[in-house]
Amino acid sequence: MWTKPWNMREGFLLGGGLLLVGLLLQVTLGPIDWSLPAWPVNLVLLIFLLVVIGVMYALRRKVYAFEWMMHSGAAVPCLVYAAGLTVLMGLLPQVRMGGVPWLSQMLQFWPFVLIWTWMMVISALAALNHLLRWKVKEIPFILNHLGVVVAIVAATLGSADMQTLQLTAFTGEAEWRAVDETGRMVEPGIAIELRQFTMEEYPDHSPKRFASDVTVYTKDGKNVSGIVEVNKPLKVNGWKIYQYGYDVMRGSNSSYSVFQLVRDPWILWVYIGIFMMLAGALCLMFFMAPKPVKS
Repeated sequence: MWTKPWNMREGFLLGGGLLLVGLLLQVTLGPIDWSLPAWPVNLVLLIFLLVVIGVMYALRRKVYAFEWMMHSGAAVPCLVYAAGLTVLMGLLPQVRMGGVPWLSQMLQFWPFVLIWTWMMVISALAALNHLLRWKVKEIPFILNHLGVVVAIVAATLGSADMQTLQLTAFTGEAEWRAVDETGRMVEPGIAIELRQFTMEEYPDHSPKRFASDVTVYTKDGKNVSGIVEVNKPLKVNGWKIYQYGYDVMRGSNSSYSVFQLVRDPWILWVYIGIFMMLAGALCLMFFMAPKPVKS
């Protein structure tokens, strides 16, 4: 079964093995807790990951499996598994509680994470291989594979540093305290003062638009004023401040607003990874464009 050269059959067997191992981990250890690898643990994990990939590439001539992972026999089955799980993730509502067991919390599902880790390792090895034999025509492949690596690593290791808080601010009062998803009181380093809450209503008195005129104070001495709406956040010191709620009993006369504060320090790297993939696709179209025939 495992005679050389390996091809897609071995790739699908390996993927199936990862799914089985993931299911066993899910049953024995439970869902993945992404709050554990917070800074600086995620930095240590990143360095360890880069070292492992470097060692795998250096030993590719001695360990056949490492060499094989840079070819289509491994890449295509990995892509099939990853795409299948991602489509399943898109079809099922992803909720914190309830839903379909395991599958409605796909980002905490061991098989999903192991398959995408496999995808990341394959992409990293391929990118390193193209990078070290540098040629202009290799640019699209380098951008595509590195983009996948950057996006996956930033989205996974950075998830532990992402914060989502709720802050309730009353008119004329600067509030420095917020609550996290567990209900614990925290200080995000910024304060919000509600200057005025406004609401536009439909003829049946249902809310059409509501917004808050606020001043945001920071511990480093900034005062930022602006309007916060549901889908139009105000950005201050790495925080995105969204309009989240108000006193529904008083409606347009609400004396307070509830804001959602979101901070994701790794999101820029996710965008960089996505941009690299898009740039790689555009470069590939450029290099593959037919050249004009000389007369």
